[in-house]
Amino acid sequence: SSVEEAEEFARQSLEDGSIPKQIHWKVFLELADLAKRSNRFDTARKLYQQVCKLQPYASQGWLEYSKLEEECGHLKTCARILRRGLEYCKFSENLLTRAIKHEEKMGNLGGARQLLARLKHVGIDKVWRTVLEGALLEARAGNSVMARRVLKYLMHHVPWYGPLYMEAYRLERDLGRPVEALEIVERGLQAIPRYGPLWFGAFRLCEALDIAEKAYDMPRTSEMFDRATKSISRELKWKVHLHAAQILERTAIELVNTRRETSLDKELILCRERFGMTVLTCPPNLSWKVWLAGGRMELSAGNTEQARKLFLRAHNVVPEKGKAAVIMECARLEEFVGETKVARAVLRKARSEVGSDWKVWLESVLLEIRSGKQRRAIDVAKRALEMHSGTGRLWASLVQLHHLEGDTAQCSSLRLALRVVPKSGEVWCEGARIHLNPFSSMFDLEKARSHLYFATKFTPQYGDSFLETLKFELLEKWIAPVATVLWEALHVHMLDELPSKQTNGDEYDKFIVYCVHKALQSISKTDVTTDAKASSTTPMLDRELARTIRDQLNLQENHRVFDATELELRCANADPNYGFLWFHCRESPIDTARAVLARAKVKFRSELGKHALIYIAAIIRRAAVAAVLRNERNNECDYNEAKFTDEVDQADTFAEALDAKLLISPTLDQILNTKTQDLECNLNLMENTMASDFVTGLEELNKFTPLNTMSVHERRKTLFGSDSLLS
Repeated sequence: SSVEEAEEFARQSLEDGSIPKQIHWKVFLELADLAKRSNRFDTARKLYQQVCKLQPYASQGWLEYSKLEEECGHLKTCARILRRGLEYCKFSENLLTRAIKHEEKMGNLGGARQLLARLKHVGIDKVWRTVLEGALLEARAGNSVMARRVLKYLMHHVPWYGPLYMEAYRLERDLGRPVEALEIVERGLQAIPRYGPLWFGAFRLCEALDIAEKAYDMPRTSEMFDRATKSISRELKWKVHLHAAQILERTAIELVNTRRETSLDKELILCRERFGMTVLTCPPNLSWKVWLAGGRMELSAGNTEQARKLFLRAHNVVPEKGKAAVIMECARLEEFVGETKVARAVLRKARSEVGSDWKVWLESVLLEIRSGKQRRAIDVAKRALEMHSGTGRLWASLVQLHHLEGDTAQCSSLRLALRVVPKSGEVWCEGARIHLNPFSSMFDLEKARSHLYFATKFTPQYGDSFLETLKFELLEKWIAPVATVLWEALHVHMLDELPSKQTNGDEYDKFIVYCVHKALQSISKTDVTTDAKASSTTPMLDRELARTIRDQLNLQENHRVFDATELELRCANADPNYGFLWFHCRESPIDTARAVLARAKVKFRSELGKHALIYIAAIIRRAAVAAVLRNERNNECDYNEAKFTDEVDQADTFAEALDAKLLISPTLDQILNTKTQDLECNLNLMENTMASDFVTGLEELNKFTPLNTMSVHERRKTLFGSDSLLS
């Protein structure tokens, strides 16, 4: 191949002396890169070592060598290489920045700060980029005071660098300090008035401040628009008009929601004018986006025919690259007005014409889900994956849809997806949802924790993973301790009911049902006591303990367990930008990550309080199945003298056996619908509740609601609210 010929030519040139010795290290660097791309890592490693030996004062060699070790998973070796390189290139900007980020990645903030400390006697003009990285490090670590001080110092010494003001603005914005953020933006605009991102940041802040004050004439925002059109570079003026149009549209909708007598169609007059100005000033190759945005606006006002005309204009001028996006918008429009068959036909044509775009297939899957045709959605997802097997969002959709076919099928689908796309955060998130679903046989908080860790690590921009993590933390800090106390208080009495040796599986199943029923009965009684008429084998809670447990489940009494500061920091650092659950909890594009989390926290608290007994039942079920498995294993050891020689193997074997046992044991649905003679069945836990209500984090998002029963605003949010094409 040409690559092999290039390698051979390079080696011959090194041997025959046709290349000066001073640049041999550059040839070795190229050879190492070729070896790395060919997955010959040992060869690449030796070549990088040769590069660093021949020219240790070139930071590029140390950088590439460290990247190789990091990609191979050798993080400590990577750190040693970077530190070794810094001995020769003490103030190399690239090497220092990479070393600081690597130490942060390893959780060694002290080491990162030590690297920064060596810069204190160096002129700021030489190392300001590295100092900026240090400020961002402190911001990501939650040390906002130090980050603010360093950024202020840099803004004084490097006033011409626009991204510096943007980082300072984001710090204040994410901390919920819009006034301070606006002051920073104003300072930046005085220094570099033509810098576009600062103007767009200013629009966002002014909109938030005006809406907070219910100033629907938008005084701050309008003034900022006028200033921007006079100062911003000419090629960005169309974006100013587009932002103005979208802000005016959001404001009009907010005003109509507040004052019902107001006509939305009339309030959108200024918005239409801004869209017209946008079309006149935008580049021709981008005008299709403006027509789509205008069409969405008309849909909000109920002007369907006008929206169709605007979408048609977009279709007529869109470049080939954006054709799929326009066709999907047209399909959504037809679905919006109730023409599902037409929308399905439009997407079918899109799959034949632009099927190379995976988003067309995903939209087809979503259309079937919204239509209540989950089986058809599964078929479409499977066909999509034949063409786009490496797309995590398609795999995640399929895994979620497989809940219809039972726990075994869903777990098999998840395992297959993780083999094909092991770094897809969306798929890991679906795995966590399986383990967080109380009606899933595989309900397991520990596995949910590990799945969510990988989900947020691999795809931090996927907001659903952070929201599911929030729900997990609420479960772990609030519901799980209650279930643990309950099991510890009752399990001694319950284990007395455990079937004797060599019994059949039905007896074990009855024991599992018994444990869950008795636990629920114990905490649901209004007056818990030891009744003289009760059976001696009936476990009852002490009155004081029962009252404590009920108080623990009281939302008002337990606001203190809902501290999510660390998660908020992680989420703000990631700044997620998509996810159905994320968009459901986000009310406006100007919402910060912390605002979305705060809104989601209220929703989760309400739903967990409503379904607390269901989650407790799921935890007790798992504990009862584990008790049955231990009993079976103890019996096996008694009769067969089976012994485990290695504790780790024993733990792994038990975990795998427990998973298998959970799949064949009575499901929570079956347990709660089982009538037993000794249970006062007055809990009604399954009233208006189905297992499918827990497929994702929020019940209100899981319940099927036909589009034709939604309001115009709800339909628009469902169909267009999760698309970041224009927002």
